[in-house]
Amino acid sequence: EPLIFDRTVKSIFEECGINPNLPIDNQEPDPLPDRKELDNIIFDELGLTEEERKEVYRSVCKLVKQRLDKAKNV
Repeated sequence: EPLIFDRTVKSIFEECGINPNLPIDNQEPDPLPDRKELDNIIFDELGLTEEERKEVYRSVCKLVKQRLDKAKNV
């Protein structure tokens, strides 16, 4: 499997393993393996717990979904 630097970047939802068509708060993020490895470097430096890491993925996906929904309605 190619490293994150050698592959096409996917949508934030695919990168984080979140389905934007389902309630995001109820989902267990399942980031792509190389995405998770890269993110864990930052999360480790920040001292985030496993639950806080999941909440970062959920929050980012919720913000992107809100912006996409808003753009559709303008």
